[in-house]
Amino acid sequence: MRQGGLLALLAGLAVLGNVCALPLFFGIQILLGSTVPTLILLWRRGWWNVAVALLASVYTWKLWGHPWAIVIFSAEALWQAVFLNRLNGPPENDLKGRIILAEIAFWLLVGAPMVFFFYGVVLQIDPANVAVTAAKQAVNGLANTVVAFLLFVLLKVWHNRRGQGLLPLRGLVFSVVLAAFTLPSLALTFLSGNLLQGSAQEGVLDNLRTVADAAARITPSQLGEPTRGLPASPGATAFLLIDAEGQRISSNPGLFLRLENHFVPAPQRWIQPDGLQILVPSGPRPALKLWIQDYWSTTLTSGRHLVQVVQPAGPVVLKLQAQSTTLLTTSLWLMLLGVLLSELMAGLVEGQMGRLRASVPEVSHEPPGLAGAAGTVGGGGDGSVIAEVQGLMGRLHEHLRREARLSQDLAAMGERFRQSSEQLRRLSSTDLLTGARNRSELERSLKLISQRAADCTVPLSCLAFAVQGLRPINTVLGRKTGDEVLQRLIASVRHLLHANDELFRIGGSEFLVLLWDQPLETARTTAEQIRRVVNETALPVGHGPSPGLAMNAGVSLLAATDTSGQAMLSRVELALNQSRDLGANQVVVR
Repeated sequence: MRQGGLLALLAGLAVLGNVCALPLFFGIQILLGSTVPTLILLWRRGWWNVAVALLASVYTWKLWGHPWAIVIFSAEALWQAVFLNRLNGPPENDLKGRIILAEIAFWLLVGAPMVFFFYGVVLQIDPANVAVTAAKQAVNGLANTVVAFLLFVLLKVWHNRRGQGLLPLRGLVFSVVLAAFTLPSLALTFLSGNLLQGSAQEGVLDNLRTVADAAARITPSQLGEPTRGLPASPGATAFLLIDAEGQRISSNPGLFLRLENHFVPAPQRWIQPDGLQILVPSGPRPALKLWIQDYWSTTLTSGRHLVQVVQPAGPVVLKLQAQSTTLLTTSLWLMLLGVLLSELMAGLVEGQMGRLRASVPEVSHEPPGLAGAAGTVGGGGDGSVIAEVQGLMGRLHEHLRREARLSQDLAAMGERFRQSSEQLRRLSSTDLLTGARNRSELERSLKLISQRAADCTVPLSCLAFAVQGLRPINTVLGRKTGDEVLQRLIASVRHLLHANDELFRIGGSEFLVLLWDQPLETARTTAEQIRRVVNETALPVGHGPSPGLAMNAGVSLLAATDTSGQAMLSRVELALNQSRDLGANQVVVR
């Protein structure tokens, strides 16, 4: 009866550990519930831990919106029970920490593949979310097992506080090294995750407030067409102005109508800075699918207007999850290193102490008086044993300090590598002369923007133009002067484009613009404006026989029958070639 009541209490604690989840990132929480089943298994063995783990994991269905975490956590508890009951030998071996090695094997062989199958194949979660979930689940499971084992060791120490039986030296050394290495790593991971999320949210809030300040000073005539503010890329923003009479001025009325009808504010516990909200789609769905469909939102009062600014949350969340995957993976490697180091040090100390015990003479069973005399003679041997143990502990401490310095160096190298990779990515996607995106970036952007235009039923036009007359400048005055002319020209062209338009350099003097929310007539007008800018570009003195710069352009529209943006790209390149055949300053529409 008493044992049943204790198991019921522990089961309640396991459920409470999952209910009181610790938020780490968006939709990613650290659950403490599996600590209790592992502790039950270590304390009494048997199979009760599987039942308690199954009961505690049921709450994840409500927390994450799917039942597959129940399967993974139950399989983890079953794996631990089979290992401890069938493979770990007598109960005395439980203090040696081999259950942690079994936990590592579970996540490498079973746990991580199950996460990738259930989340990636069954739930069809995006790869970034699947990766961060797999890393988090492995770190969470290993951390809970480590905590349960350390609690088990403390319970054993407390139970034997009166010297009733000796605990294995190997298990004690393993526990001390493990606690010294892994617990600070877990604390730093949790702290870094919260700081990472907080800094990302602060950056989003600053951007929204900047847009809100600019929107409060705008006049309705500046808005142009009603859908020009519809996000052409995942990072675009939109605003809504409401004056004292209730009149609404919006850069995207359809978007705000959809947000009012189909989105609700997420719980404020996910948001750190005051004034920021995240709007999530209403209705049940898996949590990992929820966050990438959200919108950041902030509302400010400026003058006589109430200003609301929204921005898609997907890019920030996905970037944050990629960084979180790196952080969790680093933490996982540090924990694995800590486990291996603990096993190595435990074996080393056990071997050293075995040799020390072999070198100490056996205690004499003579009468007390003689025994006391013998003890006095052997005092020097006892002192040498103590000195040897102190030397071992000193070497252990120095080894731990070297490992800590190594961890810091690895973290610094990882940060430098990330910054170099980001800089290399920017350089590889941008034309250094004009600042336009290059040809390789066109393929990715064309697919993304054309698909978004089709989904939002927004017209997307493509304008390709070639500048004529730069060759004489390059020949007479040098390529550097010609490059300066081209830089000034493209800077002037940028002033004609909307913030949602994308400019690419596809050749030496050939450029391409994706014109968001522009039908063919408006795109042709934009082409004529670019032609005037080209014709009016001032040339340096002594530029040779060329009378000035000219332009040829081709224009095409993304048709409803186009399966991708490649068809539109082919038409616009054909139109540009036809304009060259017609002579200078010609615009051909196809």
